[in-house]
Amino acid sequence: MSRRPVPVVVVAGYLGAGKSTLLNHLLSGATGARIGVVVNDFGAVNIDALLVAGAGGSGAVQTVSLSNGCVCCTVDDDELEDVLGALAARELDVIVVEASGLAEPAAMVRRVVLAEDPRIDYGGLVYVADAAHLHDTLRRHPSLRHHLALADLVVLNKIDLAADADAVHATVREHAPSVPIVRTVEAALPTELLVDPEVLAERAAERERAPRQLTLDEALRAEEQHDHDSHEHAHLHDGYAAVDVQTGPLDARRAADLLCDPPPGVFRVKGFVTVADGTRLEVHTVGRHVRTALERGRRSGEPSVLVFLGIDLNEADIRARVEACAGTAESAADTAAVLSLLRFSTAAQEDSAITEL
Repeated sequence: MSRRPVPVVVVAGYLGAGKSTLLNHLLSGATGARIGVVVNDFGAVNIDALLVAGAGGSGAVQTVSLSNGCVCCTVDDDELEDVLGALAARELDVIVVEASGLAEPAAMVRRVVLAEDPRIDYGGLVYVADAAHLHDTLRRHPSLRHHLALADLVVLNKIDLAADADAVHATVREHAPSVPIVRTVEAALPTELLVDPEVLAERAAERERAPRQLTLDEALRAEEQHDHDSHEHAHLHDGYAAVDVQTGPLDARRAADLLCDPPPGVFRVKGFVTVADGTRLEVHTVGRHVRTALERGRRSGEPSVLVFLGIDLNEADIRARVEACAGTAESAADTAAVLSLLRFSTAAQEDSAITEL
């Protein structure tokens, strides 16, 4: 039985923003989820890659060795798809690519989106910004404004060191009007944004059932909890939320518009859409990147079920947006409307006849 493609999350940001700190936090807080790591950097010796590899002693981190001798890193962009494919073959839950602080995120995202390996799928661009120095950095490097606009999620890190946190937040919002923004201290990003909560719960249950020694990631979590209790850090990512919506058949064209332009704060959407003519599709989105597939078995009559994950979500607005997509007798008769959603499927993109429609 074929497995779902492994999401590949690109983590980018200017030098010193906190990308490696975010990655190490993810590795220590993923509750046993199987995570693949690729660190893309310049230079013969990649210190960040070695630090990240050192945090993965529990076996949760899958590593690869490349021709330059580095662990879990690549300095040659041409190798990226091969590395991602090799990691995806190891039954991972997510792959994280940490881009160099000097890298162009658009090029990295393009390589993942256009990758031909069916075992991997684009999981979003997480852009880490240094809140304490963002204004100065943008003045010195105006092109970084485009990086913010490209992001699917902005991590406003070092918010505790910012002179005016709200002003920095407003600056990000100016360049990325609808992107979810999470404020963090030491890049403590909610793991659930990148790894499905069901996966985390399943891995935790597996570990509880098996007798074993304390793993390194559990030790790291215990240490982080101790530090948290000692310093009384604010829960800056309490804005994380998941909104579940179950409803009847939806108008395919309106549902496609909703997925392409999700409500404010939404980073990911997953679930099933039953369209008005009875067709049922599985849907996944990250930012504005949409992927759909006909549900196995093609069951009809099942409700539409969507889960919206993000930061500071307006539940009432999300429910209203979904209800506004309700199917009608007219949309049920529009048998071509399903192509509005099928055009996001891999099969449809490979079928030139459907793509042209």
